[in-house]
Amino acid sequence: MGARTKGRAAAATVAFASVAAAGAVLAAPASADVTDLQVDNSALFGSVGENRYGVGCGYGVIATATPDEDVDFYVNGQKRGTINAEGGKATYPWIPLLPGEYEIVAKQGEGDPGKSTGVLTVVPAVYTGSSCIIL
Repeated sequence: MGARTKGRAAAATVAFASVAAAGAVLAAPASADVTDLQVDNSALFGSVGENRYGVGCGYGVIATATPDEDVDFYVNGQKRGTINAEGGKATYPWIPLLPGEYEIVAKQGEGDPGKSTGVLTVVPAVYTGSSCIIL
């Protein structure tokens, strides 16, 4: 191999390494954000269409998020739990104890602004052991 060929090979190696390093530096960081937040009210009877929930009744608040990362759940601004998003879903068990208005927010990581349920109205109810009857 001549000096000219060796020089070209070295230049090509340096150019390739430079492009690879630039790609690694410029690559976007992996996103760790909650993309959806739902309240499972499948055991609810009564005023379902009015976004009302029952005192003492249990609900699953389901966050869709980056798989196998932790999701923090906040109820009215107070952190209430951290659940791992196993398989991309983290479910927080929520049982409102008092009537009133609640907002649940789920966040994944410091930079995540989070997703909100919006305002949830909690009213008196009867929990039957398998369902919730809104009064």
